[in-house]
Amino acid sequence: MLKMISTALLAISLTGCVSNIIEPSEPKDTSYYVVDLKDYSFCLGNTGACHNLSTITNGTLYAAPIEEAYGQKISYPNYRGSLLKMMLRPADQSYTPEKISDNGRYYKLPINDKTDTVWKVMERIHAAYYDDKEF
Repeated sequence: MLKMISTALLAISLTGCVSNIIEPSEPKDTSYYVVDLKDYSFCLGNTGACHNLSTITNGTLYAAPIEEAYGQKISYPNYRGSLLKMMLRPADQSYTPEKISDNGRYYKLPINDKTDTVWKVMERIHAAYYDDKEF
């Protein structure tokens, strides 16, 4: 009886492993960015690579390239809100974000010079404040 239960459990567990191997994962799409207005994340497509736009608050000294790209200033008192407004409504109307959720939480942004600049600045801020450093 114990041998039969063990064999059945082994078969069930192997079936799960095989189905995970057979089922292809969703392909990674890096052809756009997504802004999440609830948790203030800025993500590269569906890759799971994200930056929190709140870090601009502590990284305003790195903001000049973004301000130059958008032709606007990231302003006090709400740096994050100012940045989001820039990204969702560029002054030159060079792109139009696409709302991709019914509740208005998620917006899809094209990859272009402006949005790439934001991504690079967020990477720089993250590296400056959060990457391990030797002291």
